[in-house]
Amino acid sequence: MKLGASYFGNRTLKHVRTDMEKMINDGCNSVVHTMSEHDITYHSQTMVDIVKVSREVGLEVFLDPWGIGRVFGGESFSTFVKLFPEARQKLSFAEGEINVNKACINSRAFREKMSQWVEHAASTGAEGVFWDEPHLFYGEFTELFAKTKIIWGCTCNTCKDIFKNCYGYEMPLEFTDQVMEFRQETILNFLEYLSDISSQKGLKNAVCVFPISEPKYGIYQWEKLVKLKNIDIFGSDPYWFAYKENVNDFVEKVSREVVRLCETHNKEPQIWIQGFRVPEGREEEVSTAIKTAFDSGVRNIAAWCFEGGACMTYISSDRPEIVWNKISKEYKTLQQQ
Repeated sequence: MKLGASYFGNRTLKHVRTDMEKMINDGCNSVVHTMSEHDITYHSQTMVDIVKVSREVGLEVFLDPWGIGRVFGGESFSTFVKLFPEARQKLSFAEGEINVNKACINSRAFREKMSQWVEHAASTGAEGVFWDEPHLFYGEFTELFAKTKIIWGCTCNTCKDIFKNCYGYEMPLEFTDQVMEFRQETILNFLEYLSDISSQKGLKNAVCVFPISEPKYGIYQWEKLVKLKNIDIFGSDPYWFAYKENVNDFVEKVSREVVRLCETHNKEPQIWIQGFRVPEGREEEVSTAIKTAFDSGVRNIAAWCFEGGACMTYISSDRPEIVWNKISKEYKTLQQQ
């Protein structure tokens, strides 16, 4: 049984140690530390020390490329496309240029950036890396006369060349079936590249996809991802508050599909529980979500994030202490089973 949470609220080592000890006491045995562009630039040795402290107290550690290139999940600024403007995703907008702060995952510069990130992740002594919600740009814009236009990425010259080599014709600007397929294959190829190099360095690979398998989210055929050789842990994040869904139905549906695919391909299933932006008076739903994931067969459960998001105004729950107490109570109960 693996029970954990994400952590990004502190870079002062003595305070991190206190929090990691609290996580152990509150029923956790694993932690996902975020390691953003800011961390790599200004806290490189600090991250090594944080991983060491976390492992010393008894936590399994995974590292998350939080918001890097804005193609992974996370509330972290990215300077990548400012430094490498030629590696910016280009959007399917014929009327003009729309600059989006997202890297093209087919660009050589971004892949080199991520190779360096993996190199540093391996140097910390962490057990693994956590590829959180890898995605490409997708947007729906309402034009004159209430006509909706889909705009997507990436349509840069590199992506156009790859598309033409694959399909034998020029990349269209419409969101066609082939475009959907190409975007999915682009993300799968990127994850295969990352998981191969990280596996070679002795790191486990965990990946989390959006909980709705639709083409706009990039990966809509989950099995293709689960089948990748060096993906060890496959999961999703059925955040019922974020998607305005019923907690029981949503968590159970996603959990059972994750478990089914992982059993078929001998991978470890993981489900993320929404512990952020929990409205006042609905904290008990967090307990329900954990129980539902467990009853669905999941034995690797993690909450985003430590102490109900109290460290960050943008995602904090209304009553973060109560949220974390619910998570802790359920984790301690599961540990006894």
